[in-house]
Amino acid sequence: MEPLPGWGLPWWRQEPTANALKLALCLLLLLGSPPCALAQFLCREEEYPVGTECCPKCYHVKQACSELTGTVCIPCPPPDDHTAHPNGLSRCLPCRVCDPALGLDTRQKCSSMQDTVCGGRHGYFCEAEDREHGIMCLPHTICHPGQRVQRRGTDSQDTVCANCPLGTFSPNGTLDQCLPWTT
Repeated sequence: MEPLPGWGLPWWRQEPTANALKLALCLLLLLGSPPCALAQFLCREEEYPVGTECCPKCYHVKQACSELTGTVCIPCPPPDDHTAHPNGLSRCLPCRVCDPALGLDTRQKCSSMQDTVCGGRHGYFCEAEDREHGIMCLPHTICHPGQRVQRRGTDSQDTVCANCPLGTFSPNGTLDQCLPWTT
């Protein structure tokens, strides 16, 4: 019986040398490459490739892939370290410290999934964070007697003071509207 066109013979009925060559080629490809040189694009979005392994975020690489072993990923040890994004770091990142001397309070504690979130202490405002210096908060301006509070300070803006108009006063600078003089 002749095989259908394009189908060829089954592998067990082919020439033994052709099968041996195919098997040798496959073994050469597999064994000639370290385990970490195989496909790296099978990781999910929240994972990162390290050789043939996929490490999830919140983990770091304890042992990189070698010719004899696969990659070993271990979780970041809370509460002092984190990795908020998938990466191939060999260490977790240290958690930020919200320094009260810089006008900061901790809004959310560090976890293995995210860094500490800092914010301004009560009565402070914080300017935009910059990568080089981090975040620093300053105390709100205190309005003086004879001034009114034009705009109260927020977490991100300072208090704005305005002088009281002629014929009005503010005894301690904490009023939104100045009071008229009485005689």
